[in-house]
Amino acid sequence: MTVLSAIRQLRFPREFRIAASPWSDNLEQLLLRLERFEETAREPQGPALGGQELRLLADIGTGLWRLRQKMVKPGTNQPLDEMQRVFRHVESVWDALVQAGAEIQDHTDKSFDPGMSLKVVSYQPTPGLGRERVIETIKPTIYFKGKPIQMGEVIVGRPERHETPPGNPQSSQ
Repeated sequence: MTVLSAIRQLRFPREFRIAASPWSDNLEQLLLRLERFEETAREPQGPALGGQELRLLADIGTGLWRLRQKMVKPGTNQPLDEMQRVFRHVESVWDALVQAGAEIQDHTDKSFDPGMSLKVVSYQPTPGLGRERVIETIKPTIYFKGKPIQMGEVIVGRPERHETPPGNPQSSQ
């Protein structure tokens, strides 16, 4: 926790103060580097993050996304009752990544189009679907400063076909 953020917490009554997140030194160094990158990116020849830093950012984003998925009630963004205290810390790291310029996209329950920039791990016949839809996200798509650093991996559900569509007679030979 920086001195400035510690001082900011003093503005609030003790019961509303938020304790510092116990981040590892590596994550804190990455976030500081991302912050410096953002400050210098506005300059004409600002430094770029290397492949290792972007890979680390993608790995952290994926791990954080998976943690978050396990902690929320299905179909909502609300934490499970037993996860509320821990969820606050996950959200603070999530917010730090977003403020640094990362965007993490979950594709579950979204319509699928073959032209999308997604890696399809498998297609699965799924009852009750009218068209192809992402039924599970294995890895989220991650962008940094609007540029993709990780392509999402998904499982796509296909409508079950029990009948031959009209106009396409099926040969019985």
